[in-house]
Amino acid sequence: MFTALTAQTAKTATRRRILAAAATFVTATGLLALPTATAETERQRDLAESVRSTMLAERGATAREQYEVTSLDEPLVEPTRISETGWAFGSTTIPLPAVEHAAPESALFVARRGGRGWEVALDGTADFVSLAKRAPTEIVSEGEKTLFAQNFAARNNTAVADTGLGLPWATGVAWWMGGGPHGNSGNSRPFSSIDFNGGDGRVLAAGEGRVYKSCVRGRSALVKVLHPNGYSTTYYHMYDLTNLPDGSAVRTGTYLGHIGNELPCGGSSSGAHVHFSLLRGDTHVSVNRMTIGGWTFYEGSAAYGGYALRGGDRVNRGGRLTNYGGGNDTPSLPTGTVNGGRYSSVNLRSGPSLDHNIVGTVANGEVVRISCTARGGVVNGVWGNTDLWNKLDTGGWISDGFVDTGSNDPVAPACT
Repeated sequence: MFTALTAQTAKTATRRRILAAAATFVTATGLLALPTATAETERQRDLAESVRSTMLAERGATAREQYEVTSLDEPLVEPTRISETGWAFGSTTIPLPAVEHAAPESALFVARRGGRGWEVALDGTADFVSLAKRAPTEIVSEGEKTLFAQNFAARNNTAVADTGLGLPWATGVAWWMGGGPHGNSGNSRPFSSIDFNGGDGRVLAAGEGRVYKSCVRGRSALVKVLHPNGYSTTYYHMYDLTNLPDGSAVRTGTYLGHIGNELPCGGSSSGAHVHFSLLRGDTHVSVNRMTIGGWTFYEGSAAYGGYALRGGDRVNRGGRLTNYGGGNDTPSLPTGTVNGGRYSSVNLRSGPSLDHNIVGTVANGEVVRISCTARGGVVNGVWGNTDLWNKLDTGGWISDGFVDTGSNDPVAPACT
């Protein structure tokens, strides 16, 4: 299976021509094929080799234990941002064998090329925070630098009893717990993962943070959200993923994807669901006695068993859990991400049509909260003509043609 290597942060036509000439592919073994022997392709190859070596050295033993194998496929290397000054950012993933309901071992990386080659650091480490802080903003944004530092600083201070996170669907809605606490790869320890399905199938961010994708294959990928409270959450088996670029800010309830049986980087799945995992720093952590979405989870004597407890209510595997949100959540509103296409911002109106006055703007990529919806003037938006308008919690109106909510239909009640 192959995927084209792209540089999303290309700034100039000259650089695009260089990267086009040096186009490479990530193979199932993680090696980069070199169509031409240029300095740029040599640099790309050296980057991939350095990232793979670092990933195997730091995460290989964990992957072998989780996958219950003695040897591993070479990690995939997916740079998403590369600069001419010798910096790179992206993800690396160790593909899975066909094991039960597993999610792959993956990491973000930041890299800098020096006189001795590429210096590589993986997320969840002090080196990653330090190297990211030094990176130019075209490689690591200021918001990402702040989040990486917050996440790392909080990882040892995270409360054991309550994660402060919600469950990965809408607040107030009940889904099925199809598989109780289990390992990221089935029987592996710790039991950091739970399988969920139900409702409208829309998987939502369990907390605020920034979103990243790895092992991107067709309509699927492993999705990861880094949270400022020291935790990270991952979401596997989904399709119709959010089109938010890596590093985009998300709020609790931001759409991430739809439950499915997708296997972009191996594993197996029976019955559409999301494989939801909890990490602290770079390490999977047990959900035993952890509170998520208002429920405290307890593992059973074997993987996929266990139960969830809230007050006097106990729900076993196969039961339905209502998402009560995170520890500090207020009742949440549906969210969407502004997508202005070629425009850097989108106008807010005083009512649901272009005939109403402009009352403000929202930047491209900003996450907005939708209080209600209405039909109004037709707008030719990013996805074509629509008459659907969203009223934001700030009072302004924005055409649904410029908001990615994960649906073409209303995601909030009708305005009254």
